[in-house]
Amino acid sequence: MAERADPLVLLVGRGDGLERRYGEQLATAGFRVASVDSAGECLRLVESGGIGGILSEYDLPDLDGLRLVRSVRISHPALPFVLIPREGSEAIAGESVAAGVSGYLPEDADPATVVSRLQDSLQREMLWSDEEARRRYRSLVEISPVPINLFDGTGESVWCNDATVDLLGLDGRDDLVGHSIFEFIHPDDHELAREELGDVIARKESVGPTQMRLRRSDGEVRHVQVSTAVGRFLGEDIGQAVVVDVTPLREAQIDLQRERQFVEDTLDTLQDVFYVVDADGKLVRWNETATAVTGHDDEELASMDVTDLFAGDDGRLIRESIARVLEEGRDTVEARLLDGRGRSHLYEFRSRRLRTGDGDGEERVVGIGRDVSERRERERQLKVLERWLRHNIRNELNTIQGTAEMIRRGDVDDVREAARLIEERAEHLVGQANRERELVDLLVNPSEPVPIDVAAVVERRVEGLRTRYASADIELVRDGEVRALAVPEIGAAVEELVENAIEHNDTGSPKVRIEVGSDDRDSTSIRIVDDGPGIPRRERELLLFEREIGQLQHGAGLGLLFAHWVVRVSGGDIAFGDNEPRGSVVRLTLPTVGSDHPTRTG
Repeated sequence: MAERADPLVLLVGRGDGLERRYGEQLATAGFRVASVDSAGECLRLVESGGIGGILSEYDLPDLDGLRLVRSVRISHPALPFVLIPREGSEAIAGESVAAGVSGYLPEDADPATVVSRLQDSLQREMLWSDEEARRRYRSLVEISPVPINLFDGTGESVWCNDATVDLLGLDGRDDLVGHSIFEFIHPDDHELAREELGDVIARKESVGPTQMRLRRSDGEVRHVQVSTAVGRFLGEDIGQAVVVDVTPLREAQIDLQRERQFVEDTLDTLQDVFYVVDADGKLVRWNETATAVTGHDDEELASMDVTDLFAGDDGRLIRESIARVLEEGRDTVEARLLDGRGRSHLYEFRSRRLRTGDGDGEERVVGIGRDVSERRERERQLKVLERWLRHNIRNELNTIQGTAEMIRRGDVDDVREAARLIEERAEHLVGQANRERELVDLLVNPSEPVPIDVAAVVERRVEGLRTRYASADIELVRDGEVRALAVPEIGAAVEELVENAIEHNDTGSPKVRIEVGSDDRDSTSIRIVDDGPGIPRRERELLLFEREIGQLQHGAGLGLLFAHWVVRVSGGDIAFGDNEPRGSVVRLTLPTVGSDHPTRTG
C-alpha cells in the first residue's frame, strides 16, 4: 500500500499571524501548512478533503471559532482541531471542549506546545479512524441487501454478509468463511474467476461487472453479475465482491428471446410477404419469403426503397398507399412485384398503421403481400369460360329447338334422324356440363401436385382406350417407372387428349403413339402423336383465351381446355406442334421428383 503523505495543517486566522508564529516549527515537525482567513474558506477546504488538522483563532470575520468547531464536527467527528482564543476568553473553554475541540491553548502558547498538541490529536484521530472505519465497513457489509463477500489472495472467503448466505443456500456464515469461493463457482467459470482474482489481488485492479454462474449448496445454478474491487482489511490486501443475482432477469431475457424467435419463425413460415416500412418507404422488417420472392438478400433489402421492388409505375401506387395508411390507418392495393429475374407478379398488399413506443414513437406501415396472379388469372378464365359455355350451350339449344320446331311443323322427312340429332345434341350438352364442373372445380379448388408414377397411370388409361376404340392403333412407349409431380387428374387429361386425337381423326384406322419418359433430371414428358388432320389453330388460341368468342369460333368442346389446365395446375407446360407428314403432336412437360418422394400410381 502507498505511504501516507505528510499531514496538512490548516491555519485559520486574521492575516498571517498564526503562520508567522507557528509555521516554521510545524514544518520542522513534518507538517505541511496552509492558511485561510475565514471560517467559510476553512469549511470549503475541509469538505474538499486532504486536511489533516486545523489550528484556528477564536475571532474570525464570519463565524467565531466555537461555531466553526461545531460545523466541522458534523461531517468530520475526529479531525484534529486546536482552538486558540484571544487573551482573557478562558470562560469559553468548557463550551469548546463540549463542542469537540481536540485541544484548547492560550493565545501565548509556545510553538513546541502547539506542535505537540497537534501531534497527539492526530495520533488519536488515526487510531479512532481505523477502528471506526473497520466498524463501519463491517456494519455496511452485514446490513447490505446485496450479497458481499470478502476473500484473500488464494480465493478463500474471509467474511460475507447474510445476503451471501441466502444466495448460496447456506445454513450459516461458517459454511463459506474459510472455504474457497471456487467451491461455489460453476466449474465452467473457474478460469474466468481466477483471472479476476489475479487482477484484484496481484495487480490491484478492480474488475466487473462480470457475468458468471454460481452453484448453490442444493445444486441450483444461479446467474450472477459480479463487481470486484481492491480492499484492505486488518492489514491485509483483500478482494471485495459485490454480487447481483440476475437469474430472474436472465430467465426473462431467455423467455423474450424464445418469444422473439417464435415470432421470427412464424413470420418466416408465412408463404405471404411480410413487411414493415417507415414513412419514407424504407424497409424496416421483412420475412424470408420477401427475400425469396424478390431475389434480394437482407443487406440489399435494407438499403433499398420499397418502391424500387415494383414494375413500371406501380412504385407510385405503393408510395400513395403508404401515405393513405399513415393518414387513414389502413389500405389495400394491388401492384406488380418484381422477382429476382425481373419478372412481375401481381400482389395484393393489405397494410395497417403501426405506432411504435408509447404513442409518441415513429409511425410505420405493417402488412402482408399475397401473390394474386393465379387468382386473378383464374377469375379471368372463369369469366371467359362462362362466356364460351354460353355460346356453346346457345348453339346446341338453337339446334335442338330448331329441329324440334321442324318436327312439330312436319317439315322433316326423316323424323328418326331428326330425333337422333336432338338426342346427340342433348348428350353433348350433358357432357359439356359435366366437363365444365370438372374444369371449374380444377380452377377454383385445385389439388396439390403429388409424386405420381405417370407411366403406370397412362398405361392403365391406354388399356381402357384400347377397349373402347378397337379400330384405333394405340401404341404406348414408356421408360419403366417415370415419376413426376402432378395433380391426380393427369390421367384423365391424357385420356382426353388421346380421345380427341381418335375421335377427330378422318382415317378408318386412327394411329396414336404415346411416349412417356424423363427428359432430364428436372422434367418428365408425355408426347401424344397422331396421324389425323391436326388441331386447328383457333382451338389452340382458345386454350389461351387469346381470341374473342364468336358464332363460328367457339370451340368444339372442353376436352382440350381441361387437359391444358390440368397440366398448368400441376406446374407443367403444354405445347402443340405438327406431325410429319400429317397429324399433330401434343407435348406435356411435368416436374420430375427425386427418389426420396413416395409415389402414387393411381
